[in-house]
Amino acid sequence: MGKSSCSGNPPKDESEARARLCEATLHCIVRMGLPKTSMSDIAKEAGVTRPTLYKHFNNKTSAFIAAIDAVALDFAHSVAKHVSRFDTIEERIIEMILFVVKKLPRHKYLSLVLNPECSVVLAERAFSEERPLELSRIVIAPVVELRPELRPEGEEIAEVMSRLAISLILFPGRFKSSGEELGEFIRRRLLPGLLGGATKKKPPLRRASALVHE
Repeated sequence: MGKSSCSGNPPKDESEARARLCEATLHCIVRMGLPKTSMSDIAKEAGVTRPTLYKHFNNKTSAFIAAIDAVALDFAHSVAKHVSRFDTIEERIIEMILFVVKKLPRHKYLSLVLNPECSVVLAERAFSEERPLELSRIVIAPVVELRPELRPEGEEIAEVMSRLAISLILFPGRFKSSGEELGEFIRRRLLPGLLGGATKKKPPLRRASALVHE
């Protein structure tokens, strides 16, 4: 067991205490996996009692979600900072996807979202609950900064980019070792859809069953 997060160095306030508990949660899950991690493990790692832990989190799942949200927020700001260095909207979109594809699997904690045991916990809230949507708004801000008319579509554009990045991480195929080739693929196949048709009004799709009866 590693050195506890709180023992001998009490937190200054409730916010810091919660942050330390989140860090302890991630330490345990990285080491033991989510299914095998218990609230007792987290409390021991953090150097607190179980009642203290339960004051902040109802169970290990809520602790895990809070912890992932915290590191994801930092990561989102890192993505936005990185892509803001580029001048064109095309470069910013390409660099955003390349950054996530490269950095996320190597992140000590955020890489847990790629683990099936952890991803199943996060799946239902992705791109729907307020915190994931907040992250989408952060990462897409440098894009809509250059094309303000895309702002109403911002969250949806961020979702498309995120889904593509995750699929490229899980199934890299021919792009495994070539960031330049992947960049060109994004330029050819993704940018036209995101930037060319994002704001055009389109009629709703009709169900196949409806078409059969026409």
